[in-house]
Amino acid sequence: MNQKLSEEILVARREIVRAQVERFHLFYYDFFHRAETIGMAKFFFETVYNLDGKEEWEALAFQTYDKVKNMLKEGTRESIERLMELNSITDALDIEMAKLLISKGWVFGNEINQEEYFQLFCELDKRDVRKKQLEVVLFNLKKFYELAHKPVSAYIIKPAAMMSRLLGVYPLFKKVEQGYYATLPVNQTLFEEFYDLVKVKEWDFLYKAFPTLKEEK
Repeated sequence: MNQKLSEEILVARREIVRAQVERFHLFYYDFFHRAETIGMAKFFFETVYNLDGKEEWEALAFQTYDKVKNMLKEGTRESIERLMELNSITDALDIEMAKLLISKGWVFGNEINQEEYFQLFCELDKRDVRKKQLEVVLFNLKKFYELAHKPVSAYIIKPAAMMSRLLGVYPLFKKVEQGYYATLPVNQTLFEEFYDLVKVKEWDFLYKAFPTLKEEK
């Protein structure tokens, strides 16, 4: 989302993201507390949504990436572009929710609870965009796991990181690298348990917010 945002919106967006990450911790508590899955849960539900360094990340995505993407290997390029797509969708939604939160008279420093977050989520609507967002999330989950467990990935992850540094886009690749190492220790059975739970809970959350989505299935 390459736009200049006011400080008020930036702060409100951070609160929206905080509440969203809190929801993930509630929904996926077990995976945040199992030794084998802590890293994976933190990557998909914290790192991917982390706002720290976001301005640098977006500047590279919009100003530099197109100039160098053809110099990256296809797998590296696809992984970066999937994250860029998710970032773009999520950021647009978070900014709109932040604006809605401000319009409700939100006071800086006040934390919203999960009921208030859900009310904002429903009122903003954007059900079709939310559906697309979830589809991208689920796609990314599988693709990151597959990347980490391809034997060849062990040999290309470090050279890919080095190349991205040389091209000046390492902050874009860094999240791919983090995802690789976060999912690497997780066996297939455990990952499938995680994926299936995320799929069920996130679709149920959307259907609760927007019942017509379920009717359209």
